[in-house]
Amino acid sequence: MTPQSQREPVAEPSAPMRLYVHVVVVAMLAAVAVLAWLAVYMAVNRLLWDNDLVEANRWIVPVLVMPFSLLAGLLVKYRKAPTNLDGSMLDSLSGDPREINWRGLPVNVLMAWTSLWSGAVLGPEGGIGGIASKLAALYGERLRIPVELRSRLVFTALASAYNGLVANPLFTGVLGTELVADPASRTRTLPANLIGGSIGFLVFMVIGSTGLQDYLHLTDSLPITPLDGVAVVAFGLVGMVCAAIMAAMFRVAEGVFGRLRGREVERALLAGLVFSVVGVAAPVLLASGELQVGGIAANPGAYGPAVLVAMALAKLALLAVAFRSGFLGGPTFPAIFASVCVAEAACLLVPGLRVDIVIGGVTAGFLTVVFKAPFMVILLTSVMLDATPEVTALLTLAVAAVMIVMPSVRHAVEGRQARRGSGSQGGETAPNATSQGG
Repeated sequence: MTPQSQREPVAEPSAPMRLYVHVVVVAMLAAVAVLAWLAVYMAVNRLLWDNDLVEANRWIVPVLVMPFSLLAGLLVKYRKAPTNLDGSMLDSLSGDPREINWRGLPVNVLMAWTSLWSGAVLGPEGGIGGIASKLAALYGERLRIPVELRSRLVFTALASAYNGLVANPLFTGVLGTELVADPASRTRTLPANLIGGSIGFLVFMVIGSTGLQDYLHLTDSLPITPLDGVAVVAFGLVGMVCAAIMAAMFRVAEGVFGRLRGREVERALLAGLVFSVVGVAAPVLLASGELQVGGIAANPGAYGPAVLVAMALAKLALLAVAFRSGFLGGPTFPAIFASVCVAEAACLLVPGLRVDIVIGGVTAGFLTVVFKAPFMVILLTSVMLDATPEVTALLTLAVAAVMIVMPSVRHAVEGRQARRGSGSQGGETAPNATSQGG
């Protein structure tokens, strides 16, 4: 019998009009389910972490971190919980919907909560992607939607969840267009994607969610100058360098935690020990950073350039630990945290730089390497900065610069790795740097 992963793709026929009734229903279900999941996550997170007791007594951090780390390890070992080890949050957009196991929905929900409550440096988007796609697969099977049409439901659910989270109705329409290589598949899934994204955006908007819109509350309104064009390109390349540093950290983490393959509980506990030590020394570095980064952007001078750069590097190292030790989440918020730290350090060192341009350049360059979806990155960064058309044009320049330079850098790195591998007796070529999409 042919394994699922080796099956030929199913040709998707034109969808009957009645399918779009299911598209609307799935979009509503996904939006409500993700909102409920987020509400529980935030309520418990405030109860556990956002209180005076923890802030005044850092020794409590390991008391919180280690039990959740243990639970994460147990869920992976005995319940086959999803992790970031063998895929990404983007796989459901470009993969085969038949391979989505909806029966794993409850453990996906619990694993995503557990990972975030443990203090692991991860964002919520990885867990949300699994929840939305499994919910769509469950709906499709229970209502006996033809398997060749179920990819529309998966796109709908993911679009509803992510567009609401980001607070932009076009987010996954752009992302799906970039990720789906086959033009015919893009055309077939795009209407469902747009419907689901619009519904998810509107549902989140009704409850007052602003998502990433004007995320950092920057107020720089100075006119654009030619220097800003030079700066945004330069800092886009700085963001590319940050992504390369992250890739190196991922290789190191893989070397350490890869020794514990098959020992899921010990692996999670080792990562929990790392998070505990960091949490006692510098609690600002724990978790996704989505709450802490606003304070850093508002008052970078309280840290200074050296500390900000150190915080960025530490955040990326902890992200690598979280990914390679079997937790579940995404890289977006930690990447934004690190980008803001690097950008603010540069602005402190070089007074006169426009802060939103520098942050936008670093973030756009970084995320272009991570996601390999340039239009999505431009849209996401523009939403985050509440960018004017002029600033969006500059962000586009930064992304273009990274796209031009990145292949040459990758070729040089791969050539160096190949020479190193061939020069060692019986040695293996070092692993290529790979992007982590969640």
